Amino acid sequence: MFVIVCVNLLKKYTLMTFSKLASLLFFSIIFISCSSDSNEATPATPQQQFEGDFFPLNVDNSWDYNVVNTDNNTAQNTTSEDELYVEIETTNGYSLSVNQGGLANGTMSGILTSGELTRTETTLAANGTVGLPIDGFDFQINLENALLYNTQADNGAQLSIKSGSFTQDFQGYPVTINYTLKSTQLQNLSSLDVNGTTYNSVTSSNISLELSVTTEVTILVTQTISILDPQQVLSVNSYYAENVGLIKADANTNYQLNTETAALLNQLGADLGALQTSLSVTNTQVLTDYNVIE
Repeated sequence: MFVIVCVNLLKKYTLMTFSKLASLLFFSIIFISCSSDSNEATPATPQQQFEGDFFPLNVDNSWDYNVVNTDNNTAQNTTSEDELYVEIETTNGYSLSVNQGGLANGTMSGILTSGELTRTETTLAANGTVGLPIDGFDFQINLENALLYNTQADNGAQLSIKSGSFTQDFQGYPVTINYTLKSTQLQNLSSLDVNGTTYNSVTSSNISLELSVTTEVTILVTQTISILDPQQVLSVNSYYAENVGLIKADANTNYQLNTETAALLNQLGADLGALQTSLSVTNTQVLTDYNVIE
């Protein structure tokens, strides 16, 4: 009798366990399915299309900008100016300079003056560079005919992408940096008000940079550890008006180094003084005056 009761209890327990496992599996599948759907990229949205000169690139054309750099951690603002102008026309495109050959204060000014630009009635492309926004890592990513906007692309359409990795020495440690740099078309707007002026027929786009940084340390065995977990460190939204050019750019630089890795490297004797462990800065430039020949 005791054996029969035990067998019946075992069967009941097994059925209950199987039922619970089946239910768990069922909800897990639903959860994974929903998670996968939520992580999918937002599809591009059809929008009105423009055609025209959204960046008049004739020699001596010039644009003046008010530039505000904001430290988001302290709310401290630093104000400056940029004078952007077309310096040279070559067989391949146009070269721009800023502040009489000086340094750019606006993030987008720096990108536009880093190499040659080419344009059509619908696109602007750059052959320049984008530097890493983390002090201590000396590397620039080359732009190779990268589209900065396409006035006939859908809102959210990817314009260009470049991924890669490189390794450099940092305090005696081999540091590997993986990056993805891409540009995306944003909205085409009938009009946009900037600094009290209304501009008609405006196209906009985004440049974003994603990074991850690792290194190798040896503590009994060699292991790879993360200095910077995968994250977007730079995002720039730019706006271009027909027959005017760049009228506004909003750049956000944000990153946070892995605190555990930073502490470990300090214990191992690495001097991390050259690395800023975190940063959150907004750089905004708005057009104040311009002189263009179409």
